[in-house]
Amino acid sequence: MQGGRKSSSVDKAFELIQTVSDTGRAGITLGQLADRAGVAVSTAHRYVTSLLELGVLDRDAAGSYHLGVTLVALAGQYLEEDGLRAAARPYLAELVELSGETVHLGIHVGDQIVYIDKVESAKSVRLVSRIGSGVPLHCTAMGKAVLALLDARRGEELLAGPLDRRTARTLTGSALLAELDVVRDQGFAIDDEENEEGVRCVGLPIMNASGQPVAAFSVSAPANRFSIDDCHRLAPSALAMAAEISRRIGYVAARNGASPTHRPWRPGAEAGPP
Repeated sequence: MQGGRKSSSVDKAFELIQTVSDTGRAGITLGQLADRAGVAVSTAHRYVTSLLELGVLDRDAAGSYHLGVTLVALAGQYLEEDGLRAAARPYLAELVELSGETVHLGIHVGDQIVYIDKVESAKSVRLVSRIGSGVPLHCTAMGKAVLALLDARRGEELLAGPLDRRTARTLTGSALLAELDVVRDQGFAIDDEENEEGVRCVGLPIMNASGQPVAAFSVSAPANRFSIDDCHRLAPSALAMAAEISRRIGYVAARNGASPTHRPWRPGAEAGPP
């Protein structure tokens, strides 16, 4: 480190945070965290106590540690400053005009999509959602749009544990894997009442300069006025908007349309070329 002394305490805190992040949705116990970080349990406990108080880490009912809401807020602030919201806003507004329905913008954090912007429909019956709240990856249009394009290690990690069946239509197991193949091929995802009964959405990924799916946007509406056919009719315009937003935050598409930095993840695929 140039221009000052390196803080071993800061280094260790970030090492613990990274270790928790690497465990994904499964979380990690205090003993496992201490073992992986190579410190005494008492030392890990001291760091973890501070990180819990700051909201950087969270602890579930079983005593396992996960990333906390403070990191979500910081990620949202960073991406806002990085121009994502500014780049996306005109297209979100245009999409509301085009569809007549509510449009959300979200970022990928852990095993969730966290809302960072929203443009409301003018219709009297609208969806209830809150900026800063999170929704699962596996059963939402934005989440599936991102999940389908993650690298192999991260994608497998996020699907390794049991997935909540939010409604009778929630896809899991082989049905979800087949759905993600469809999402990769067509470039957009549909949530057909999989996260919330009576709500249908179409979502598209947003790529950053490194070719990673860091965010997504979606059109959401009551299912009785937003059909699967409506989703497909809207998709070409939304795909063009997703490409333009991605370009505005630095993404450069490869000539074949694939990410320039990694192959799209296909569950069970071999490491070599297809």
